[in-house]
Amino acid sequence: MATYQILYLIGIPLIIAAEYRFTRNELFRDRYDRWFNNLSLGFINEAVLLASPVLIPLLLLTESPSPYLHPLLAALVAFLVLDLAGYWLHRAYHHFGAFWRLHRVHHSDLELDYSTTFRHHPGEVLVSLLVIYLVMATLALTPAQVIPYVIAVKAAQLLAHSNIRLNARTESLINLLFVTPGTHQFHHSRQQPQTDSNFGEVLTIWDRLFGTYTCPRSSPEPEAFGLDEFSESRHQRLGALLALPLRSNGK
Repeated sequence: MATYQILYLIGIPLIIAAEYRFTRNELFRDRYDRWFNNLSLGFINEAVLLASPVLIPLLLLTESPSPYLHPLLAALVAFLVLDLAGYWLHRAYHHFGAFWRLHRVHHSDLELDYSTTFRHHPGEVLVSLLVIYLVMATLALTPAQVIPYVIAVKAAQLLAHSNIRLNARTESLINLLFVTPGTHQFHHSRQQPQTDSNFGEVLTIWDRLFGTYTCPRSSPEPEAFGLDEFSESRHQRLGALLALPLRSNGK
């Protein structure tokens, strides 16, 4: 079992408990129906990752650390480079039509909670895996250098999508460096300018640096989540989500 899968087994019950105790937004839809559809996508994606031949080249990555950098410094550099690559890949999903067709499965969720973390089309998972692998291979990153980032991004995304309201002062301090539910909710807003902001996977510094940061303290919270063209119940079923990249609109 992968390290991040163990993280999920431990973290998900804690996140669910926190969502009940520190709820950010009241959920009106059948949560168990949403959980079934979103988590089903998560299980499909895990199967895709295990079966995909894209994983085979990972076995060819060098196991020897760089002789020029201290192992801890090399891991830090790998962390920053991978998070920066994730930021620009995320922007690409919003900019290019073919990528957006895949990514809108994630954005079509009408409410946000921990299960939204797993709501990705298998095609998007494969594209992301290939791009991240190319970054790793180009920079000759070792698995040992990459694992800390994998754990961090899985934990950060689980928290970022959760329906948890953190203490305002605490969240403001965390936001100086890291993505939180308060920042990421704007990325899922139905209002387009907000949707095209806060792309960061783990760190908020890239959004601040490249002018795509929406500050929670200076912006009203989103009134609604999801996509207008896929807001009907029939669009939220597992089969419809898998077929959604083939649709040009909500019909």
